[in-house]
Amino acid sequence: MMSSLNSKKTIKNLLSKGFVKAQGSHQFLEFWFNGKYILQTFCSHDNQDINDYLIIMMKNQCRLGKDDFLDLANCPLSREGYVTKLVERGIIRMKDLPVPSKIE
Repeated sequence: MMSSLNSKKTIKNLLSKGFVKAQGSHQFLEFWFNGKYILQTFCSHDNQDINDYLIIMMKNQCRLGKDDFLDLANCPLSREGYVTKLVERGIIRMKDLPVPSKIE
């Protein structure tokens, strides 16, 4: 099944999930968690739609399956849900997670 994503909307949505633009001439987005660099993905900087080939590249870079990546790019998958998936895949380790504060 061929898919495509709007480049501007995808970048906006990824930024809203905690990705940040990396310095440089290319459209790299980095994902940091608790001050630690986790991964980066590359978006086309010519603002064309992101085709199936680029979706495959980006989903691999984001360490997700295609459906999960499409959910991340289209917003049903929240930042918290994404972090949970990265923990499940061993990309983020339990020691990187914040310690819940005690409520007294």
